Amino acid sequence: RSRLGLYQTVRAGRDVSSLSAKDSSRRWQCNSVVLEQARVNMWPAGEHHLGVHWMSGLEWNKAELDRRIAAGEFSAAQCLSRLTDGMPNFHGPINGPGRPTLATKWKQRVSGASAEDIDAHVAALREHVARQVAQRLGLLHDGDAATKKRGADDAARSAPTPAPKRARTQGGEAAATWACGLRIQGKPGDPTPSGQPLTTKIFVAKANSVQKNQQEQLARIKKGELSVDYALSCMRDGGPLRRNWGAAADAAVRQHIDALCKFLREIKEQARAGTYA
Repeated sequence: RSRLGLYQTVRAGRDVSSLSAKDSSRRWQCNSVVLEQARVNMWPAGEHHLGVHWMSGLEWNKAELDRRIAAGEFSAAQCLSRLTDGMPNFHGPINGPGRPTLATKWKQRVSGASAEDIDAHVAALREHVARQVAQRLGLLHDGDAATKKRGADDAARSAPTPAPKRARTQGGEAAATWACGLRIQGKPGDPTPSGQPLTTKIFVAKANSVQKNQQEQLARIKKGELSVDYALSCMRDGGPLRRNWGAAADAAVRQHIDALCKFLREIKEQARAGTYA
């Protein structure tokens, strides 16, 4: 394909690349309302990075985008903007030949991967964040009957985490247990959306990086398999995690756990304020 063929523009609220995407796996990244949010919420000016890598794999990359969004480095709409050709920027050209997006960069730099595989990977990342934008806008629950049915079908097939309402219904938790799709409250023995009780695990490993532990905890919190409050309780000063990891005698371990606590406190504050997306 020519370079021009790789350049996709946004016109009349739709990504031209969506014209060939007839299955529902790309429906939210082609939604005009979602794309308008990406257009007006441009990628932040300055030095910012998506943090994804081809060799890391799709699921790791999704988790890394979630982690950075939760940490406030950028929003889901801003991420979608950066991943989509034709979107404007604060300075310089629009996304395209003058400012290559992730798919174009990977095609230029990654060896041993086909253009089709790269396109599919980046499309899955776009859909992952586009769905978060749609959820934030209420589009997963509102709209006409056809939209509702397609959204329910999508959720059953590919939703990365249970939606808050569904989780509360399945698990029987009180409404206060959840906020913005994050499980805030819950202790071992409480029910989860899967029907299994919460365990004493907080899903961190000393050998992991802070980034990896943040990813894992956030994924479990979204699934309802861990609560923010319980994780913070286990990681408190003098708590079991600090004792087990020998934090009192190791400054690096203390900094590691402090960073995990700071991350969870920030997403809890955002969720309680209704600003987490």
